[in-house]
Amino acid sequence: MLSDNAKAEIRALQARYPMPRSALGPALYVAQREAGWLPADVLAEVAALFGLDATEVGEFASFYHMYNTHREPGQYHIEICDNVPCMLGGAVKLGDLLRERLGIEFGQTTPDGKFSLGRVECLGACATAPMFMCTEKFTGRIRYFEELHTPEKLDEALALIASGHGFDTCERWPLGPFRHGGRPDTNFLLARVDKPDSHRIETYIADGGYETARRVITGAGTTPPRSPQQVIDEVKAAVVRGRGGAGFPAGQKWSFLPAGKYPRYLVVNADESEPGTFKDRMIMEYDPHQLIEGIILTSYAIEAERAFIYVRGEYYFAAQRLEGAIAEAEAKGFLGDNIFGSGKKLKVIVHRGAGAYECGEETALLTSLEGYRGHPRLKPPFPAVEGLYGKPTIVNNVETISNVPHILRHGADWYKQWGTPQSTGFRLFCLSGQVKRPGLYELPHGTTLRELIYEYGGGPTDDSGGLKAVIPGGLSVQFITADQLDIPLDYENLAKAGSALGSAGVIVIGADQSMIEIARRTVAFYREESCGKCTPCREGVPWLEAILERIERGEGRVEDIALMLYLADMIGGKSFCPFGYAAIWGLQSNLAKFRGEFDAAIAAARERPVIPIRPIYRPDAGAASGVTEPSLPLEEKYNAPTHRR
Repeated sequence: MLSDNAKAEIRALQARYPMPRSALGPALYVAQREAGWLPADVLAEVAALFGLDATEVGEFASFYHMYNTHREPGQYHIEICDNVPCMLGGAVKLGDLLRERLGIEFGQTTPDGKFSLGRVECLGACATAPMFMCTEKFTGRIRYFEELHTPEKLDEALALIASGHGFDTCERWPLGPFRHGGRPDTNFLLARVDKPDSHRIETYIADGGYETARRVITGAGTTPPRSPQQVIDEVKAAVVRGRGGAGFPAGQKWSFLPAGKYPRYLVVNADESEPGTFKDRMIMEYDPHQLIEGIILTSYAIEAERAFIYVRGEYYFAAQRLEGAIAEAEAKGFLGDNIFGSGKKLKVIVHRGAGAYECGEETALLTSLEGYRGHPRLKPPFPAVEGLYGKPTIVNNVETISNVPHILRHGADWYKQWGTPQSTGFRLFCLSGQVKRPGLYELPHGTTLRELIYEYGGGPTDDSGGLKAVIPGGLSVQFITADQLDIPLDYENLAKAGSALGSAGVIVIGADQSMIEIARRTVAFYREESCGKCTPCREGVPWLEAILERIERGEGRVEDIALMLYLADMIGGKSFCPFGYAAIWGLQSNLAKFRGEFDAAIAAARERPVIPIRPIYRPDAGAASGVTEPSLPLEEKYNAPTHRR
């Protein structure tokens, strides 16, 4: 049974939101912290506090992987990331070592109940692989243990956890921000992260923090305050494009709000879950006041009195830092009912998700924030017209919002001196995979892949055999090959090259890697993270994974290439949200550019009988990907393997 203190905490959470149901996710964290997990009786008790049926709460909890509804974890629940960037960084060896050290398999708990072991998808620690996340039972505290390159480092981490002192702090282990760099003239977003106490308001104010927000909202001396429209116009003039992946201009999005319709909300998308991406985490952990000042300015521009930061559940430490920074800003009068003495109001709420990649899509995020499963919504209406709680809502990425104070401090022309006319300013490039100096690099748009990888990243690792391919914008975008490294990293040039800048998550793949394994692990991610709403994603992606597993086992069939292209064509663009494209773009470009590896694996496989079936119709599968299909009879071309479900 939940204690009176837990119930009081849940009621306080309900009071934070315009609609109490939004507190359902945070309430489940409270219940899980107290009970250790979420069995049916605990879910029923939470349901009663919300006036919901227990099955509805169970349905919500089962959608998110961070709620333990099926089994009770050990005192310390270790989850290893073995997604593509971490796999390239040695995650498989780390997983083997963990199994050996703990004496258990994945999905098991040690006999003494102390450790349990599991796998998890991308944790936003791609540059510090191999790594694992550890959750402490009964406190809910989470800590990342990173850069575990040797057995000795792993043993040191496990010993620290077993000692009971592993969670004296939730800051990453080893302590401190990871490697980053770039050009001095574009060092703005990361300028403060290495300073002592960079997350504290005193150091931010000492560096000129919050003065831009104060001047914009209240004026300075004889200079009058700027109007909300003037702020929007400045950001529009800077052409700052959204950093979440789609690249839509932020100022233009703000201008879509319908006139005279209130209340309005700002939602900051901090659900950074795209494999290869870890930029927002750095800002939230080591310079949260930069983000908060951006939120103040953006909320002023769009006339919102309430803002929400939706932080992915795994970013426990980032959420702690944000909560602390908000409390500091409120104490100074920078947030609350009278910000900077202007009479303006702004309340900022940190809302932790619970592990669902789909919630990075803006409408799925809003649905999750309202207390439901993170399913996407049909657009239109777009969030700017009808978003959170049916009200006009602007959804922007952490990096996007963090640019706003710099643009308003220095001006749009200052910002546009870097980059290209269509991709203005500078960018946080996330570099991971088989590269000598992985990390964050703050560079102008238009920097070439070659410069980023070789000049800043030091080139491929010595054991990689050289460079085979690059994923330039997070796991969901198309591959770039070794002969395309002089492509500028901006929206327009990568689009011309058949790829996309996306989240600027640059993953380097060495010549020693199997592209079949890369394809299988990529598709496995999208199978795991499908929200299940749309049939093409829910059914088609596992089917693709089953085919790739078969090819990897040495049991590939001649017709498998054509079948995968056909299935990919039936998935891309056939779902409510861009997830369908994300799930298949990497595979399509992999087949287009590394077809020889797949053909060789299939040629080496033993022959298997073909069971002919008649497809509904014969689309021109693969045309969009540029892959030429073999000339096969119709029944051979679309022979379907047995679906493993």
